[in-house]
Amino acid sequence: MGAIQSTSAIYLSISDGKICRRVSSPTSTSKERISEKSGKIYHEEFYRGWSGRIKSVTTRDSDYGKEWQVAIEDENGTAILSFKYSSGYASSFLKALPNVDLSKEVVFTPNVTTVNDKKRTTLFLNQEGLPVKWYYTKDNPNGCPSMEKIKVKGAEVWDDSKMMEFLEKQTAALFSKSDNDEPPF
Repeated sequence: MGAIQSTSAIYLSISDGKICRRVSSPTSTSKERISEKSGKIYHEEFYRGWSGRIKSVTTRDSDYGKEWQVAIEDENGTAILSFKYSSGYASSFLKALPNVDLSKEVVFTPNVTTVNDKKRTTLFLNQEGLPVKWYYTKDNPNGCPSMEKIKVKGAEVWDDSKMMEFLEKQTAALFSKSDNDEPPF
């Protein structure tokens, strides 16, 4: 009788424009970080990107708020990439997702730039060496609501609530359909 090996997913996040993988002990490429909150020591490896086939996209509530979880499968197993629900990473990923061929490998490359002292984040997708274009754009929104300027405590802020709810619904429909169904877009 052969041994049954239990494999667990690799958990990834995005930190300052890089894919971050927390490891249990130091490695030759990991960096040590001490949590300001708990004082706990973490060892993290950073990558410019990650690749694999997208198996699922879901949301979950965490200690840090609602977040997206993308299951990415490659020849070594499954990685779960998490990022904030309402973020530039989420918006750019979800707006391109309908143009991804889910049967093929995708390269995820996060990026962060600073414009007028504000950080702007995005998640670039490439497939077969070509960038994946957004399905939902300003010129062709395909039903996606745009952000709205609202007042909160007297200050005007941009609200993406309707846009993110729409993108969540479209993403759920994309992954709930069977292979014979027409795309929901």
